[in-house]
Amino acid sequence: MEDRYARYGAATGIAFVVLMVVSFIVMPTPPDLDSPVGDWASYYAEDQDAINTALVLVSVALFFFVWFLGTLVSALRVASGSPRLPTIAFGGGLLAAAAFFVGIILAAIAAHRPTEVTPELTRALNDGFVLSAVPAIAGLFALFSASALAILRADILPQWVGWLAGVVALLQPLTFGALYTDSGAFAGDGELALAVPFIGGLAAILALSIVLIQVVDDLNREVGLTDRVRGAVTGAASGAAAGAQGRPPAS
Repeated sequence: MEDRYARYGAATGIAFVVLMVVSFIVMPTPPDLDSPVGDWASYYAEDQDAINTALVLVSVALFFFVWFLGTLVSALRVASGSPRLPTIAFGGGLLAAAAFFVGIILAAIAAHRPTEVTPELTRALNDGFVLSAVPAIAGLFALFSASALAILRADILPQWVGWLAGVVALLQPLTFGALYTDSGAFAGDGELALAVPFIGGLAAILALSIVLIQVVDDLNREVGLTDRVRGAVTGAASGAAAGAQGRPPAS
């Protein structure tokens, strides 16, 4: 966090959220998951350009997500003084990003030549796009739960954002419902399996980004203090070792 451009890194979380929201506005409203295969073939054929534009926006958004993830983890290491929880959060975020990239690839394939493949294949690719959110659950749960614990154990970041991250972590397993049904609230396009965990995740990232922008100067001062203490301890240890060997300490 000693980087003077840390504020820009913290702001990438806001960029991620904005691009994700815009991508959902651009994305045409799809048929229900339990709709006939012909509806899905028509959807990808008629709205090909809009779907591809939305996928481009999501891809760019994930770039900002990875950048934000690095900034968040650096801040958590300073705030917590330990690498364990920040490392878990970083691994979880990368796992979630990888799962979403797989989903983007499947949707892009479905939209690439929708009139040259069977409707069944098009719907199968779309199902893969939707169900790619399932392996992302583990990553998002690790990201938000580890972040919550690191924040709640520290004094630098506001406690409320830690509680928010913890609640959002508990919402992520709702997406498992997509494995068991293709209709209703727990389907892959339903309120509980998709909307609640997804909106909660965006809200948590937005809050973390705003908070990091506000406290980045405090974190920089913390790093400076830590470096000075570490230097003093190292110097004292060097002096003691030199004295024991009968030679002057290194300057």
